[in-house]
Amino acid sequence: MNNQKYLIAANWKQNGDSKSLIKLINDFIKSYKKIKPRCEILILPPSIYLNAISNRLSHHKIPRKKISLGSQNISSFDNGAYTGELSVDMTKDYNCTYALIGHSERRHVFQEDEKTIAKKMQLSLASNMNTILCVGETIAEYNKKLTKKVILRQLKSALIKSSVLLKSDHSKVIIAYEPVWAIGTGKTASLDNISDVHSYIRNVLNKILGIKTNSIKILYGGSVNNLNASSILSLSNVNGALVGGASLNSKKFIDICSSI
Repeated sequence: MNNQKYLIAANWKQNGDSKSLIKLINDFIKSYKKIKPRCEILILPPSIYLNAISNRLSHHKIPRKKISLGSQNISSFDNGAYTGELSVDMTKDYNCTYALIGHSERRHVFQEDEKTIAKKMQLSLASNMNTILCVGETIAEYNKKLTKKVILRQLKSALIKSSVLLKSDHSKVIIAYEPVWAIGTGKTASLDNISDVHSYIRNVLNKILGIKTNSIKILYGGSVNNLNASSILSLSNVNGALVGGASLNSKKFIDICSSI
């Protein structure tokens, strides 16, 4: 392992209601105070519950450097006549310091193209948000051995327009590798595969930005759970995890956070 602080992100997606999610965060905080895991933790609730979760963190006096809040998605536009959208600046009103962009469900369910994702990256980084860019291949692309080609395209298209900003300060960008075929399926990429892809992402980042990018965190996402987290997080160039289903169980999620 390297000595960089790890980031474990809980993506709650479109799950729960006010009562169940308040219970979830309260239960997690109780466990957190007992165990005090050695990582930064990020909670990504449904946007309608950001204020409630923010209030819970404040009530329990949790430092925001220990447990941060983020938005699962942001608009590709500044404030204006865009009904139903959530601008990056609006998320700051709820103490969000992270934005998740390009998640496979946004790409494949909501048909977000790479131009839209690049615009969101620009807006998020310009607003000084910690910005998590998700990349990853489908099962068809994986079977055709196109993983690296797909990831190269996704990284270039999302980052190239922000490259000037990132060359001067890349401290706000995080990459999450999430093979689409492993999300919510119970399937996880092999340790060798994860290590190989993360090393490839690191090399691509170095080339795109023309600088050493060792301080950019690369997370793994794709059916991460309390049983496989320790082995995944021990790999070179794995600096954390983006956790889906397991983050909806406070015990499983605290086990993941404390597995480092």
